[in-house]
Amino acid sequence: MPQCEKCGKGGLFLKIERDTGLCLSCNVGFAQEGKVLTEKIMEAKNKAAATKDQSEIAASCAAVERYGNELITLHQTYNLQQSQALLDLIEAHKRIRKEAEK
Repeated sequence: MPQCEKCGKGGLFLKIERDTGLCLSCNVGFAQEGKVLTEKIMEAKNKAAATKDQSEIAASCAAVERYGNELITLHQTYNLQQSQALLDLIEAHKRIRKEAEK
């Protein structure tokens, strides 16, 4: 019998998203919150790439780290595995931030 990974709802006729294991309402909640954080990450990433100012690079990279960690927390809240690409992105911007702060 299908059961949601987040809210625990279950039932014979409950629709579960195949890729997330979430019921439709939990999946919508995750998608909305995840979209906002992903947009913030991309904005900060693009800002860091577009400037030469070291302090602005450091601030933008710190924002990528902060929003990336918030996205990881969101994944954990919904009992989902975060992608390796997200972890790599956070780690890369952590290194860039440290270089910019020197």
